[in-house]
Amino acid sequence: MFENQKSQEISLALIKISVYVRRKELRQRFERIAFQLIEDAANRNFVELLAATDALNGLVRFGKLIYEIEPINADMLLQEVNYLNSEIRQKLGFSGGKKEEVGRIFAKVATTNEGNLYHSAMANESAESGNGHHDNGNGNGISGTIRQSAIIEKIRQSGNTAMKDLIAAFPEVSERTLRYDLQKLCNQGVIERIGNGGPSSHYISSNKVVDNSL
Repeated sequence: MFENQKSQEISLALIKISVYVRRKELRQRFERIAFQLIEDAANRNFVELLAATDALNGLVRFGKLIYEIEPINADMLLQEVNYLNSEIRQKLGFSGGKKEEVGRIFAKVATTNEGNLYHSAMANESAESGNGHHDNGNGNGISGTIRQSAIIEKIRQSGNTAMKDLIAAFPEVSERTLRYDLQKLCNQGVIERIGNGGPSSHYISSNKVVDNSL
């Protein structure tokens, strides 16, 4: 059966990828959902399988965002997950009681650790930005990683990026925190500052990969 074979392929790839995930909590989540995919497919629990693929989609994107999964591996995995997700949606349909059941399962997933991991990290980031904290002083927490990844992406997309552009792009982040992040990324060689640090200064991407272990 297609669902069994595809779930096994995705689970095997997920287990292999999880070996290289440094954060224990994230690695355990990947392993747990890998086994869940196989079990749900074998039992023909298509509604639960659909919810699991949606949760996995979010986790893989999150892992890619914080540099726990190589982009090429994440993109390949997401392609397979989305393919399975699409096939299950076609099989289930979204009418009558099935639609209500899917909504119920999705609501359940949204309250689990897997479904809430990304949103919890973003909530922590928002709280820290509001009170001027910098990830306990070193910027190495998950929320700091998310913020710095977003800054890198903004600079890559915009090219020459001034501080005022970043302030406008991240209104929930204090200027002090943004300057801290920019200095750290400059020190890592991920971005470069053009100018002496005054209002006329701007930042460009150096196309290097950030090392969040520093």
